[in-house]
Amino acid sequence: MGNVIVVKNVDKNLYRRLKSTASLKGYTIGEALNEAIKLWLMLNEAVNRDYLDYLACREKSEEKLKEINEKYCKKHKGKYVVVCDGIFIGIFDNEKEALNNACKSKAKECIVTKLGEPIKEEKVEFGMGVL
Repeated sequence: MGNVIVVKNVDKNLYRRLKSTASLKGYTIGEALNEAIKLWLMLNEAVNRDYLDYLACREKSEEKLKEINEKYCKKHKGKYVVVCDGIFIGIFDNEKEALNNACKSKAKECIVTKLGEPIKEEKVEFGMGVL
């Protein structure tokens, strides 16, 4: 017999489903729980890592945007600026052109805004990801 671990507050219905599904597949409950725990950890660690990467990129982009506003705001006020993953992509005459260039960047995070105006936050879906 292996290690004995007691887990409190397990939903009885979930446990019954686990037990019957594991039995049908020829698994012990311990084997099924080990697989479930590994999967849970893998998913949560990946999500946390991606989110932390996103936050780091967002911070870099916001800093870069401040620099761009100070440098180009007077000359290009009202034009669209694109900053992706902390990298200045360019200044564009219209929103469509700016969004197309943001999409091409394949970045984790992009800021598209008009120079001289406050940033309006919204999520825009580009293919498989969200910017």
